[in-house]
Amino acid sequence: MALQESSLQTGAAIFVERHGFQLPAVYSNFVAEYSAATTTVAIHDASYMGRLKAIGEDGLDLLNRMSTNKVVDLSAGEGAVTVLTTDRGRIIDVLGVVNQGDHVILLTSPGRQQAVIDWLDKYTIMEDLVINDVSSETTMLALVGPDAGNLLGLKAAPKPISPDELTIQSLNLGGLDVLAIEQPLGTLSRYWLITEPDAASGVWQHLTEIGATPVGATGMDAVRVNFAVPEFGPELGEPFNPLEAGLIGSVDFTKGCYIGQEVIARLDSYKKIQKYLVSLRFDTTANPGDELMQDGQPVGTVTSVAPEATDGVLKGLGYVKAAMAIPGTQLDITGSETGSAEILAFAQPYGPAKD
Repeated sequence: MALQESSLQTGAAIFVERHGFQLPAVYSNFVAEYSAATTTVAIHDASYMGRLKAIGEDGLDLLNRMSTNKVVDLSAGEGAVTVLTTDRGRIIDVLGVVNQGDHVILLTSPGRQQAVIDWLDKYTIMEDLVINDVSSETTMLALVGPDAGNLLGLKAAPKPISPDELTIQSLNLGGLDVLAIEQPLGTLSRYWLITEPDAASGVWQHLTEIGATPVGATGMDAVRVNFAVPEFGPELGEPFNPLEAGLIGSVDFTKGCYIGQEVIARLDSYKKIQKYLVSLRFDTTANPGDELMQDGQPVGTVTSVAPEATDGVLKGLGYVKAAMAIPGTQLDITGSETGSAEILAFAQPYGPAKD
């Protein structure tokens, strides 16, 4: 399959293949780009993310019966993160569900659009629901950083949104219409900006002119890993269940049945989770796939490693057996005689379990 090109490559010097796209790896300087995303504001072309449009009166009801979080009561302009799981409680995808009143937008992981459509179609019998992939009909940018809301001219919310909630606003940026969906990236502020392809370059130019720093794939990978956000493939997918992957904040244990609910509830009730996703700090070189060892025995696996950023510390994500997944624990890295990995924290991008 031919690679698609990122639509916004102005000033990019290095390119990399990601998610079936040829993306700018670095626009100017990795350290500067990472610093902007984590301390001020950065802009990234995230059009590789999937976007589905669900039309029909039964969309939210079906999604509620199919996924882990309560979405049936979302009002127009509200959204939530939920997880589609198999009957064995394994992850099909993590979805952002956005109620637009006359339709629902589903944000999927890169390349997971058809898998999500097929899974929902499998359980759509008499429901009034049609789902279309509109990824190629729109462009999606990510505005990331503490100053993202200010750059968009948005007032601070009366209270911080829950990590599993999404908020939606229609904006006009530089004379161009944009749908802004707020979804934090770990503890960082992030807005998805969805617009028509013809308007994307104008929105990009407007935001860069007023202060957003373009950030490429390398910088965004580093931000994701440093802020302990799992990605489909390394940390998410059918090999894993939502509780192992730290997605417990997007699981509603009181809402009733959904596909995989019995398995997930049993894992939680009887504390049968075998491993946990954790954030790691390395004192040596590490790579995805490296085994983590304790007393000569394998206890986990490194799944992602971020390039060293502004603090010069190499960090990553990995799965570690539940009994050893304790912050502060030092683990050996296979193939390294002296290097080790320290468990920093559990990765919980959507927060801890709901009260």
